[in-house]
Amino acid sequence: MLFDADLSVERLIPALSIESGTRITPEDTLVIFDEVQEVPRAMTSLKMFNEAAPEYDVLATGSALGIAMHPGFSFPVGKVSRLKLYPMSFVEFLYACKQYALAEMLESKDSPLINVMHDRVMTWLRYFMYTGGMPEIVEAFASTLPNPDFTAVRKLQNSLVSDYRDDFSKHVDMRDSPAVTTLRLNQVWDSIPSQLAKENKKFVYGVV
Repeated sequence: MLFDADLSVERLIPALSIESGTRITPEDTLVIFDEVQEVPRAMTSLKMFNEAAPEYDVLATGSALGIAMHPGFSFPVGKVSRLKLYPMSFVEFLYACKQYALAEMLESKDSPLINVMHDRVMTWLRYFMYTGGMPEIVEAFASTLPNPDFTAVRKLQNSLVSDYRDDFSKHVDMRDSPAVTTLRLNQVWDSIPSQLAKENKKFVYGVV
């Protein structure tokens, strides 16, 4: 494996270049380690890049839970800048759908104008509430405008939910009845809509 041996940048850069089929140069290459929790030593290598080759731009994406579950994993403290990504906000959704004037109006907090445009704002808010803020789904929705295709959106949403379910088993301690734990995780997941629909939003595990 690429990261099983020496983690020096002098070895990693040529190896990554060969593996990716891309020439890696500090000036115009962004190196991305996707799902880095699957190879903890890839995360460890970020310390080497920070100390020995800060001229390279390196980005790692992954699950913090996945990283935490690797026993003996050493996080490069002080060598990595963390950035949490969230679903798009309503204003970001409007920008993605090229509703620039509407987005700028909301950002301006111009209450009189917002009141005048109330119906239009509500139309797009309904679109946003149906679509959600996940980038791939928003992109798919925006590509169908000006005639929104909600069927295509729902298909992608269902696919994403299935991916989440498939991911549950990756975060189960194999020493603790993985099948039972995965089933329990799915039951918790399935109960979220009904629990959110209650007046009291507190999640009650006893009803799962």
